[in-house]
Amino acid sequence: MSHVLVDGFGSAIGWLADWLPRVLCLFALAAVVDAATTREDAFRATDKQTKRFWITVMALAALVSGLPSARYLGGGWAALAGIFGGLGFLLILAALIATIVYYVEVRATLKRINGRRSWPKRRGPGRGF
Repeated sequence: MSHVLVDGFGSAIGWLADWLPRVLCLFALAAVVDAATTREDAFRATDKQTKRFWITVMALAALVSGLPSARYLGGGWAALAGIFGGLGFLLILAALIATIVYYVEVRATLKRINGRRSWPKRRGPGRGF
């Protein structure tokens, strides 16, 4: 019975190790697009580094997190560890932390300053439903 649980747990960890970098890569790429489409003065107003800084950091996070999924490398954490040695896991961790900081701290502050909404509301006579 315990052997089945260990095999199931190992399978879950393997699945997580395969998919976590891919999901992280997608979130980092979305952060690159978000930072690129945000005005530069909004970054200065928030004192959250510069627009160029966050585009660079998020692009590097997407690159680092996308490397394990690259088919030509064989995929998985082992591919990243093969390239960077034991530093591979730390690079993925740094990419994860940078992406979390962007979404939780920087993007949230930028949205407050820009007044962004998920769906633009039109105001005025004849504009709207």
